[in-house]
Amino acid sequence: MPPPLTPAAVVTYNGMSARRSYLGGARRRAPPAKRIWSSVNTLPAPHLRRAALLVAALLVAAVSGCGREAPSFAPGVLEVTSTPAGAAVTLDGLDTGLVTPATFDPLEAGLHEVSVALDGWVASPAVRTVDLGYLGRETADFTLSQTGLSVSSTPPGARILIDGEDTGVVTPAIVGLPDGGTFAVSLDLDGYAVFPAGVTAVVDAGRVTVLEADAFTLRPRRTVVLEGFANVDCGPCPQMTDNLLALTGDPAYGPDRVVFIEFSVSWPNLQDPFYQANPTENYDRFFQYLVAGAPTLIADGVKLGSAVDQAVLRPAVDADLAGDPGVLVDVSLDGAASPATATVTLTALRDVDLAGQVLFVALYETGIVLATPPGSNGQTEFHHVFRDRADTLPVLGALVAGQQQAHAVALQLGGRDPATVEVVAFIQDPATLAVLQAGSTAATSRVPPLAEGMHP
Repeated sequence: MPPPLTPAAVVTYNGMSARRSYLGGARRRAPPAKRIWSSVNTLPAPHLRRAALLVAALLVAAVSGCGREAPSFAPGVLEVTSTPAGAAVTLDGLDTGLVTPATFDPLEAGLHEVSVALDGWVASPAVRTVDLGYLGRETADFTLSQTGLSVSSTPPGARILIDGEDTGVVTPAIVGLPDGGTFAVSLDLDGYAVFPAGVTAVVDAGRVTVLEADAFTLRPRRTVVLEGFANVDCGPCPQMTDNLLALTGDPAYGPDRVVFIEFSVSWPNLQDPFYQANPTENYDRFFQYLVAGAPTLIADGVKLGSAVDQAVLRPAVDADLAGDPGVLVDVSLDGAASPATATVTLTALRDVDLAGQVLFVALYETGIVLATPPGSNGQTEFHHVFRDRADTLPVLGALVAGQQQAHAVALQLGGRDPATVEVVAFIQDPATLAVLQAGSTAATSRVPPLAEGMHP
């Protein structure tokens, strides 16, 4: 480790300085500043600047090598240009207040994101990432044009690819394509399947072409099903329902990603009107899970440690959402006839073997409001109340990537308006009770015909 240095000269250029510093240790007399420069003061001016910075860098290295905090200074230069000029410059997400051409001197070495904007013009590329080296000089150049492609998606935030290349921007955005032409457009969003895999867009020079808002369908790769078990004399049961409503009301956990249904148990009140409306099928469901108390909450076939604690519920759902079963479940309901017909369509995103799995299909009433509480817990509003299930559960088999398979089952509406009910379907292993994938009529996105293509 080099010996401590005494304070000496400060090297300054364009407001940038590097000061020799030390902490403790014996002081030694430093040579005068003119001796430091004696070997370089005859160099041409451009080299003098680099020599000065090199001296400063060596001093920093000496101090930092001793485990002491080094002085910080910015040793690089970044130039931002555009054609035409006059575009506002954003650096690392911050408006710099400058317009092109702009020079940032000095600027800290490292990675920097640069973008420019000019009213009525589209920048290409939309963003540049610059790796500015120590003592380096880099240029971020942009071409501005009045030709581009406007791309949106639901949900937003999908990466936009043009001819297979990531543009660096996400939906909704306008991608600058200065020369116009015909382009292959695709989207990519983590956790979502995208239909179709790509579309062709013709961009006319001199204008911004708008891609249709429904050009792409983005569908979550995983949907979680939550099964609650309650009784009208169960004190904590309304809290479970409130938690489920709050969760599915959160846009991050909407009906495309999480669905829930509530079954009724026969205790502590055997006369629970929702249990008595279909005692056999309510009993079958809670007996299958060996439910021994209310409230009980099951997430994808696994009983949670608490039915009323959000701190338990959300992590469990998040963990299940991280999976990718390779198959999607879509559900539709035709309530014109009695019994009603629910059609469940499976779409394989890759080869998947569903042999031994069953397809559980159930109908629930979305909301019920009673004038007086039917039980001792005081609850008068009930949600996602189980009403009927398919008597015969389809047995599944192997699917190949791109294959769609439809299953039609009968469900009893019981005289209810089809607008007041939803149907949930999920693929379940009858031996382990694990749920692989779910879907419902409440989902806002549907898989289009595969003839339109699919995300690989």
